[in-house]
Amino acid sequence: MWNKLSDGRYRIDAAKQVLSEFIATAPDKEDLHIGLRLYGSQKSHREPGACEDTVLVVPIEGFARSQMLKLVKEARAIGATPLALSLNAAADDFTKEGKKQVIVFTDGEESCDGDVAAALAKLKSSGIDADVRIIGIGLPKAVAERFATLAPIENADSALKLAQALKNATASTVTAPAAPMIEKQKVTVKVTKNGGPLAEGEVTLLGADKALSKLTKSEEPGTWTGELPAGLYTAIVSPGDRQFPELGVARSADNTFILDVTELPKVTVEIPNEEITVLHEFALLFSGANGIGDQYIIIALVGSPDSAVPNLRDAIGKEATMSIIAPELPGMYEARFAQRDAHLEYTICGRSKPFEVKIPEVTLELPASVTASSPFTVKFKAPAQGSDWIGWVKAGAADGEYGNYVRPSANSDTVQINAPAEVGDYEMRYATDGTPTPFARKAFKVEAAAISLEAPASVMAGTQVPISWKAPALGHLYITIVDKGAEPGAYNDYNRLDSGENPMLLQSPRKSGDMEIRINDEQQSIVLFRRPITLTEMKASIKGPAEVAVNATITLEWTGPNGYGDFVTIVKVGGADGEYLSYANTIDSPNKSEIKAPEEAGAYELRYTTRDNQVLARQPITVK
Repeated sequence: MWNKLSDGRYRIDAAKQVLSEFIATAPDKEDLHIGLRLYGSQKSHREPGACEDTVLVVPIEGFARSQMLKLVKEARAIGATPLALSLNAAADDFTKEGKKQVIVFTDGEESCDGDVAAALAKLKSSGIDADVRIIGIGLPKAVAERFATLAPIENADSALKLAQALKNATASTVTAPAAPMIEKQKVTVKVTKNGGPLAEGEVTLLGADKALSKLTKSEEPGTWTGELPAGLYTAIVSPGDRQFPELGVARSADNTFILDVTELPKVTVEIPNEEITVLHEFALLFSGANGIGDQYIIIALVGSPDSAVPNLRDAIGKEATMSIIAPELPGMYEARFAQRDAHLEYTICGRSKPFEVKIPEVTLELPASVTASSPFTVKFKAPAQGSDWIGWVKAGAADGEYGNYVRPSANSDTVQINAPAEVGDYEMRYATDGTPTPFARKAFKVEAAAISLEAPASVMAGTQVPISWKAPALGHLYITIVDKGAEPGAYNDYNRLDSGENPMLLQSPRKSGDMEIRINDEQQSIVLFRRPITLTEMKASIKGPAEVAVNATITLEWTGPNGYGDFVTIVKVGGADGEYLSYANTIDSPNKSEIKAPEEAGAYELRYTTRDNQVLARQPITVK
């Protein structure tokens, strides 16, 4: 959100302005309920829980304009992009009947491994017939095209186009009158200085149309009033011409604003680091602050407007040494010490000398070719920090894409990573969270591993199948039996290859039909090898005495699948499937075992029962 649009506005500034104008000027309608959900605003994308950071800050219950304006103004773009999680949560946000609409503002794709398509489908499957629209804020063309396959989207590259996109998206829901009257709202501005009301001066409001409206000084000290149409304004307070931008004058709201023109401290800001690289930590020192009120450190491009607030960090105390995360883009920056007023506006009290943020020098060393799915070592040289990653992608993949990856450590110059499961040409990349451009890249090839399976062509369903295999003995590889044509990653009973069992016994599914024995790569959800197997219908028999005394030992003989959880037992005639008295697990002693007769005489039956409580065989027996 801290890249610029084509009109020179930061994405976050443009989004806040457009949303604030919409909230302030939307028509009053009894049946209009608008809520606000924010994601990526509470936790940095480097913090634990960043991918759970989605909050309904204003419920969809009426239209709380003033609260919304405040929350939009103070919202921060610091975190991840959990779009799927936010859409899933939206299913519970709606509490009213009627037309429902979800409008998603985003400047990037899902960044938390969520499935946005599945989340949209879940909305509809849960009975929420919502009109979902996406408003892109300067999205790359390829990203916008991917979003377009999921929902209607307008991608805006300026604040003006962003406003039009929001107007288009809400045209069928928030319908203004055909010839709206220009309603004027009462506005009250209270100005304080050094803890008390400003005795003399003037207050003027500058509208989005550049029109100036001078407010009238009231009898109450430090207070000015007037009437203006709803919209966004910049307050100008004289003497001194102090400016307070983006005051949202809203319909049906208490448009009272408190402005503080107290003289601010002069703060010294220093950057002692000699080498600063993108998205890495560096030290900052400040002194001369007064420690009063909300004070922050801002890292901004040299020459950028003071309204830009990327890399916002609390500045606590009169002087301190702070740890700051560098911006994601290289360039010349400065650190600014800012004081925030009651309306969340920032005034700069001091700034550092310009400093350069550079791309770090990074090298990678790895084999020219590796075996599919097998681990190999990558040697690196880099200023490794917690947000860095080393991972591979297919050759030619766009910057920002990644497959399997690991985090490097500053305590080592190597990492171990599992190779791709598919043969072909690949590229290893060294990058850091938050920026798509890798710091280093190196090509390598993946060659096929020697893989095979041997097993019976046909077995009874529910039995244990002996399987011999040849493959790398790795923990992320496993063997399973699934339906023919099942999706990659599907599994039933399974055994990992690092167990060393060869041949292994694997429980087959308890249904007949054409199946496949597969070797799967768990990390990449890819089938490495498959072999057909036919499962025939489960059948069983059970044989025991026709009569037996109470509490006597009963010797049983049986045939059946003898799978995990199968058992033989004695049950009263008419007992439900799955009931049991004395029993024996068939897997412990295949084909023959002993159980105990009940203490109560009567008509019973011997049963062979599967783990799923399916009775495959039964024989009557009388207990005397």
